[in-house]
Amino acid sequence: MKSLRLRLFVLLLSATVLVWSSAAVWIYISTRNDVQRVLDNRLVEAAGMVASLAHGSAQALRSAPSQEPLPVPDRYGRQLSCQIWTLDGRLVGRSGSAPVAPLSAGSEGFSERTINGERWRVYTLVEQDAGLRILVGDNLKVRRNLIADVMTGLLLPAVAGVLALAGLLWSAVGQGLSPLRRVARELSRRNPGDTEP
Repeated sequence: MKSLRLRLFVLLLSATVLVWSSAAVWIYISTRNDVQRVLDNRLVEAAGMVASLAHGSAQALRSAPSQEPLPVPDRYGRQLSCQIWTLDGRLVGRSGSAPVAPLSAGSEGFSERTINGERWRVYTLVEQDAGLRILVGDNLKVRRNLIADVMTGLLLPAVAGVLALAGLLWSAVGQGLSPLRRVARELSRRNPGDTEP
């Protein structure tokens, strides 16, 4: 009887874990893509905000000496890094968290670049009228940590749920087999030659 209960339990638990694992993989991929999209949209919005602030002082920025960049307010903590370059390639402003090296060597839009061993996801906005190139970037390590934190928050309750479900399955299989256990007990008490119903 024990082996029947154990086999049923393992079969049900395996099916449950397979279904939950498939759901977890789907949740991971979906959540990662959603977080990436939200963070990319944040880069675009931040670049637009910096461009609108820099547009009014474009002349002062273009005439600033390249060896002393003007500080750009770090409104997003240390999560976003911003650089303002002139179209002729001089750094005229950057946030405190931004490296001195260009965050992107590419044209307008999204790109990725490694600077001092760190990988960056960058959005570049070119303001032709102002003569400026705005670069706003995220360190990809910060993004990975954020996604890992979100997934941990989602998967820990799922693991706890599977463990609770395992306990319930073990109990339910035991309860479901109790009539069979009763018949087996009665048969074990009988004499082998007893033909009573």
